[in-house]
Amino acid sequence: MIEKTITLTLVAVLVTAISVFAQTEPAPNPDTGEPVLEEAESSNWSHSLRTSLTGTQATYRNWSQGGTDNLSILGTTAYVSEYTRDKYAYKLDVNLRYGQTRIGDGDFIKSDDRIRIRNQASRKFRDERLSAIFNVNFESQFDKGYENPIPEEGEERILISRFMAPAYITEVLGLGYRPVENLRFEGGIAMKQTIVADTSLSFRYFQEHDKTFRNEAGLSFLIGYERRIMEDIHYAGYVETFTNVNRALSNTDVLFVNEITGRINRYISANVEFVLAYDSDVDPDWQVKQIISVGFSYSFFGE
Repeated sequence: MIEKTITLTLVAVLVTAISVFAQTEPAPNPDTGEPVLEEAESSNWSHSLRTSLTGTQATYRNWSQGGTDNLSILGTTAYVSEYTRDKYAYKLDVNLRYGQTRIGDGDFIKSDDRIRIRNQASRKFRDERLSAIFNVNFESQFDKGYENPIPEEGEERILISRFMAPAYITEVLGLGYRPVENLRFEGGIAMKQTIVADTSLSFRYFQEHDKTFRNEAGLSFLIGYERRIMEDIHYAGYVETFTNVNRALSNTDVLFVNEITGRINRYISANVEFVLAYDSDVDPDWQVKQIISVGFSYSFFGE
């Protein structure tokens, strides 16, 4: 019952938001009082697109200290599009990452894999630090992931993920508060859908066989912080939670992301990423990811 109520509320808000953005009346002509029909100013939109390609390669032949040949490559794409008009705003944030590594004569295995798409529509209140927000987020991965990516001799690799298995869709309706430009707080009622398109993986994420979909109602909170540490070094991080209203507080999903980006010159950049994640449906322990990379980076437009 709770899930249905929150779902209907979020759908109603989405329809209302679309109507508001689509039907905002143009400003009247100061001389005639009639609405002036004109195309939206391009200044209302801002876009940025950055891609990077990093890699390492090592080869050893008769090296007295030993060593193993290895090759790794990682590609990333970050796209941000923002629209602002009066008190209304919309932001699309797309973050894609994919990398592979080969050690010795073994097969290539993935070293990083992420599809993250975030949408936010908002309307500021009279106090412009406070706003109503509606978020729709999507997360998944491109390729197969294995519990034992480099199996022992005679051992088979154990599949634990692939595209859309799992995938997560989250909708949040609530309030945002930005006391200063680089700090934000968000919270509200939320719905979270978990999709597992491969039924052979259903038990890993649902503790049930052949199940492909789960809908949860709950509460979501986020704290985000960004800061330019030095002229060419930027930090961005956030902690985000989702609490199912029908489960114990100790089962709250937590995602803590930290990323430091340093720009060496126009084409070379360095990146450090540290992520902590907790999802009791996947693993009772904290999940940890840490990546340091240096390589080619290019901005097609925007910063």
